[in-house]
Amino acid sequence: MFLDMQAPLEEGWEECWTAYFREALVDGRYWAMLATVGGRPVACAGLMVLPMVPLPSDRSGGRAHVQGVYTLPEYRGRGLAEMLTRAVLKEAQRRGYRAANLNASVSGRGIYERLGFVEAASPELRLNLAGAAL
Repeated sequence: MFLDMQAPLEEGWEECWTAYFREALVDGRYWAMLATVGGRPVACAGLMVLPMVPLPSDRSGGRAHVQGVYTLPEYRGRGLAEMLTRAVLKEAQRRGYRAANLNASVSGRGIYERLGFVEAASPELRLNLAGAAL
């Protein structure tokens, strides 16, 4: 997935990633769905639970974040990403979350819009703390 996105990969990221999921899948911070063909994983989608301060309009105390939606190139166009994304959204509903967000790739945007996602009213701002002169 990260190679397809041409994302920069820091040395040691796989160990860090594995350690996170080893804990998060057990304690419920991350919930994942996997599609397989002949026992081979071909598509996935995940739900990451982000703790947040309860708000007057949303007292759930957290945010459901859809993450890690990916389908191997040779299995794209078969509805797997949409099916798995729908499953993680249903899990978020079951857990009582009132909203879900995600970061959409250009290729995945249509899937998310069909599911009802809309562009957020207030765009997120980000600061790279590693290089910030504060």
